[in-house]
Amino acid sequence: MSHSARIDGAARSGERLAHWGLLKTIGVGVLLAILAFGAVETLLRGWVYLIRDPSERFDTATGTFVLVPGSHPRPRARPFLVNSRGFVGDEFQDPAPSGTIRMVTVGDSCTFGAGTTGESYPGLLERHLNDAGHGRRYQVINAGIRGLNTELALRRLITKVMPLGPDVVTVYLGWNDLMKFEPMGQVEKPGIRILARMLDRLWVVKGMRKLLFYYLRPLVLTPATGPRSRTGAFRDYEPAVFEQNLRRIIATVRDAGGRVVLFTLPSVVSDDMTIEDLRRAQVVFPYYASAYGVGDLVDVIAAYNRAIRRMAKQEHVRLVDLALEIDGRPDRRSLFHDTMHPSQKGRELIARILVQRLSDL
Repeated sequence: MSHSARIDGAARSGERLAHWGLLKTIGVGVLLAILAFGAVETLLRGWVYLIRDPSERFDTATGTFVLVPGSHPRPRARPFLVNSRGFVGDEFQDPAPSGTIRMVTVGDSCTFGAGTTGESYPGLLERHLNDAGHGRRYQVINAGIRGLNTELALRRLITKVMPLGPDVVTVYLGWNDLMKFEPMGQVEKPGIRILARMLDRLWVVKGMRKLLFYYLRPLVLTPATGPRSRTGAFRDYEPAVFEQNLRRIIATVRDAGGRVVLFTLPSVVSDDMTIEDLRRAQVVFPYYASAYGVGDLVDVIAAYNRAIRRMAKQEHVRLVDLALEIDGRPDRRSLFHDTMHPSQKGRELIARILVQRLSDL
């Protein structure tokens, strides 16, 4: 072999070694990044599941959040009580007394309310139904937990609610699906949906979205108002995953011999709101890049309400259209603390509407 050939061979060997060294460096870097991401994800899950709120924890056996029995303090308010069965309020007789209709209200923070009987629509509903004197007695159990989406609520329904043997289950859900799940993950497009839903399940991603869109975005960007705030992106939007979860909730209750009542989602948001109106009403926008305008947010909410109405019609279950009953009221803004959470006045109105719509059950 000539001297030049040996030199060329050595050069090629050096290039291969350098290339292999670069690949190893990249591989090690990727591995370290994955390990660091996994560590952060694990720490976040531990904080969310066990530490974030002493009144609730994540139950790994059932895959959903549960309430911790006991009295739990609140800032500048009286404590709220979780009974030994893990529901808001006082202990209840189980089984229900003979001749009593047991109604369980499944929902998120809008149902949980302030955590006390007199400050939640389920507690007010029970009192008003029994005061109405329709010849029957009602027991209304508040099964709401803050932050529940339809997937978590379905698991709570199966593991906690249905063992109570409810006659009626009301369903007031959708806000946490709407606000926290990227719309692409809700549609009927398997490839996009699967990837988006995988990201939605990561607490690192959830935390980054909340930091970016809830805390930082309002500091640098003003939400769009007026005609330019409606891009048309959500005009025909259908949240398919949300609908599938609702269908499973209905089937679960029906299979056990119960009846289902669906509620639509009333909101303080309206097309005519100005920037000052949004600030005064403490309107919160979804935790993703789109729908950062009044018109688009109205359209997203309308899409979820269409889905709820469609599901009620398809499954032949009762619908209480809270959005229809509340959204057009002149005192609408006094009925909410923010985008979706009813004020005490709003909770009292919801209870009165439900008495009118459910007293024949």
